[in-house]
Amino acid sequence: MKSIKNGNYSYLELIISCTIFGASGIFIKHIYSMQTTSIIFYRLIFGFILLLAYCIFSKKYNLLYIGKKRRYILLIAVFNVLTLYTYFSSIKYAGISIAVLLLYTAPVYVTLLSPLFLKEKITKRGFFSLIISVYGILLVVLPGSNASVNAQLFTGIVLGILSGISYSGTILTVSYLKDEYSGFTQLFWSTFISLLILLPFGSKVPVEVLMPNLPVLFLFGLITTAFASVLYLNSAAKIRAQTVSVLALLEPVSGIIFGFVFLHEPVFMNTIQGCFFILLGATILVLEPGKFNMQNKTYGKISVLGRIYPAFSYLTASSRLRKW
Repeated sequence: MKSIKNGNYSYLELIISCTIFGASGIFIKHIYSMQTTSIIFYRLIFGFILLLAYCIFSKKYNLLYIGKKRRYILLIAVFNVLTLYTYFSSIKYAGISIAVLLLYTAPVYVTLLSPLFLKEKITKRGFFSLIISVYGILLVVLPGSNASVNAQLFTGIVLGILSGISYSGTILTVSYLKDEYSGFTQLFWSTFISLLILLPFGSKVPVEVLMPNLPVLFLFGLITTAFASVLYLNSAAKIRAQTVSVLALLEPVSGIIFGFVFLHEPVFMNTIQGCFFILLGATILVLEPGKFNMQNKTYGKISVLGRIYPAFSYLTASSRLRKW
């Protein structure tokens, strides 16, 4: 019974984190006259300060210990920076719809690569739910896309494809480290390394530009880096990679809702249909039959098919970073 509750709690953590990641567009829309690298840098630095404060006041210094597989922490940071930069740049050149669509091709790469890198089998249920969810993403983002292809749009498409590939790299690396490090440890050190990578590029912002944007940047770091990413990584460490990759498709659904409520963006019928298929795919994946037997009072081991970020977050540098 306890394992089932823990499993359900992990799903809830993942759903909450992906929903919060979907609010990234609200923050970005309220940041003015700053380069992409600067936005990422200050988002991360505020998140990192809060993570460091948590360790100091809670005295949980053991969470900062790094043992084996250290180079993979560096790899997460690199993937996170690449994901955020290519994703935000894709938005600039191709628009949010195309950028989100191409970012969320990451589950396709995860499904294809997880048997090779994580030794996870591709099941019929996992593949079927993935197809349904990706179809939902297509319904959501394609109606507003520009039909003509020019040099600017082509650049955005290429950057979007790269964001999906790097996002899948984050997913696979987080999955690989799940038995070595907690989600907080991965988040803390990958954020620190990401800041070092971005320092030469992101810290050069004029004071007159930085000061008006500071409140939004602080909230951006607090909510997405220090809160949502912790939830994401903790849940991702308990769920298999392909499951996380499909459930993270809830992020664009929440993004559409936030856009409608806070940014007054229109919602079309295709958008509603797309949300339905995304949620249907996630439901098919999570609700596996034959694992819970109330009649015999026995509880089987919860089996899931995968994991994404995203997130990361774009995780920390996301995702989501992301995502991760």
